[in-house]
Amino acid sequence: MKEKSIILGCDISKDKIDIAEIDQTTKEILFEKEYSNNIKGYKNIIKKYGSLTNNLHIVMEATGNYHIRFITFLEESSIVFSIVNPLSVKRFAQMKMIRLKTDKVDAKTIALYAVEQNPAAFKPISKAQKKIKSIRTVLNSLIKQRTINKNLLHSQKLLGLSENDSIKSIKVLIKTLNKRIKILEKQIEILIKKHFSDTYKQLLSVKGIGPKTASGIISYLGNLSNFENHKKIASFIGITPAIKESGKSLKKYSGITKQGNSSLRTLFYLAALSASRHNYACKILYDRLLAKGKRKKTALIAVANKLIKQLFAIVKYNRTFINNYSLKLDF
Repeated sequence: MKEKSIILGCDISKDKIDIAEIDQTTKEILFEKEYSNNIKGYKNIIKKYGSLTNNLHIVMEATGNYHIRFITFLEESSIVFSIVNPLSVKRFAQMKMIRLKTDKVDAKTIALYAVEQNPAAFKPISKAQKKIKSIRTVLNSLIKQRTINKNLLHSQKLLGLSENDSIKSIKVLIKTLNKRIKILEKQIEILIKKHFSDTYKQLLSVKGIGPKTASGIISYLGNLSNFENHKKIASFIGITPAIKESGKSLKKYSGITKQGNSSLRTLFYLAALSASRHNYACKILYDRLLAKGKRKKTALIAVANKLIKQLFAIVKYNRTFINNYSLKLDF
């Protein structure tokens, strides 16, 4: 008889990791403790289970960058782990009527979620994708800084002042940021063409997906092999509809969940604007929803999800995108 895996639920914050070990049969917490979020803490977690590490399954939420060092350690130690969407765990907690919210309670909730939902093991991303993702993170930060300084420059000019040291300083800073942004964009382009050339070409073949969106997708999603279906990708991005339901009389759609990768969410929303005009299937969907009286923003979110479905199909199954596919079927 195969021995059961040891399930550890982990709630990760900046400085610490709260863990909870759960009995898979009784669903009782067997062990819980707080560890430091550093190499020493990671080693102590693994040391606790000694020779049983081959049978260990660690489950955690995607928490910004706080979990990155931990998963790198787990990858190097060949320990099985899963990264789950915080929204899924939140809904699970609501279903279980878990109202208290502390780090220890969250670790227990994640452990219970792992036992009942059996999340798939995470497939380690390549070194190339890690590097691209790291550069992309810095690039996004520089772009935000540039936007802030452009707005500041605009506000200074509105004062009607002549060219002074303040304005010159802002212009110099913007110029420097422009230079660094171009360098990072070039680095990402080189890495993508070297390691993800086929995926990049496939993504660009989909109408509505431009170089920036394709680059962003690869930076955060790689070749999509870590996702079971397009719905998982939409959930990761946080572009799935948020529904508030009460009894039988109220079912209110309140935008999107927004619990996911905000950078990708922005890229897909912009891509949806283009796809609603140039992507045949997306345009039909967009026009149909508008004809039903849906708001433009709601229709664009639907288009973004349609794009994700198209992208997943052509990359995952190595297909060729045909813009007017349904028209061709009619002939």
